[in-house]
Amino acid sequence: MAYTLHGAPLSPFVRKVMYLLACSNTEYKLKIVAPVGMPDDFIKISPLKKIPVLQDDDWYQADSSVVCNYLIETLDHPALKPLMPGHAKARAQVRWLEKFADYELAPCLTFTVFRQRTLRPIYDKATDEASVQEALNNKMPALFDYLTSQLGKQTYFVDNNFSLADVAITTQMVNFMHGRETIDAQRWPTLATYFDHMMQLPTWQTLIQREQATLAKIFAAKTKS
Repeated sequence: MAYTLHGAPLSPFVRKVMYLLACSNTEYKLKIVAPVGMPDDFIKISPLKKIPVLQDDDWYQADSSVVCNYLIETLDHPALKPLMPGHAKARAQVRWLEKFADYELAPCLTFTVFRQRTLRPIYDKATDEASVQEALNNKMPALFDYLTSQLGKQTYFVDNNFSLADVAITTQMVNFMHGRETIDAQRWPTLATYFDHMMQLPTWQTLIQREQATLAKIFAAKTKS
C-alpha cells in the first residue's frame, strides 16, 4: 500500500493527516498542492477544492477528518487505535473538539493570524495587521477560554488520553506559532503548558522542525532578493 497525499505541509489540515501517517510509519508520497494556484482539475478529486486529498491508486478521499478516521479504521496500527476512544460519549467529544478546531480555531489562528503574518508576505502581499489584532483581541480569547474549560487539569482533552482531538487542536496552534504568536501563559497557563507538552512529542518535533527550516529558507531567500 502506497499513498499519495495531495496538499501543502503548512496547512493545518494536511499536517493533521501527516501526523497520523508519520506516527504509524506509513509510507506516502507528498504531492504539493497549495491553495494559491491550485490546478483547475483538482476539483475532480476534491469537489470543494480543498486540501488534503488522500490517494490510493485510483481511489481518492478528500477532507482531513474523513481521511484521518479512514486511516485509524483501516491501518490497524497500535499508534492510531487510541486516537478514537472505545466508548460512544468519548468518541462524540473527540469528534466535537476536532470540529471545533477545524471550524472555530482555524478561522482565527490559521486563516487570519498565520495567513496575514506568514503566508501573505511569502507571496509579496501586505499584512493586514488590523485584522490580526481583531482576531487576537476579540475572537481568540473566547476560543482559548473554552479550550481551557475542556482541558481542565488533564494532560489531554478527552478522558486524559491522547486522541484525534489533540491532533486537530495542536495543528491549529502550530499555525498560530508560525504566525509569531504564543499562548499567554499568564492568562491561559494550562493551555500554554499543554501546547509546550505537545511540542515535545517526537512526531510533532519532526514535523515542526522541518516546517520551521522551510520557512526560514523562504524568508532568507526573500531577504536576499
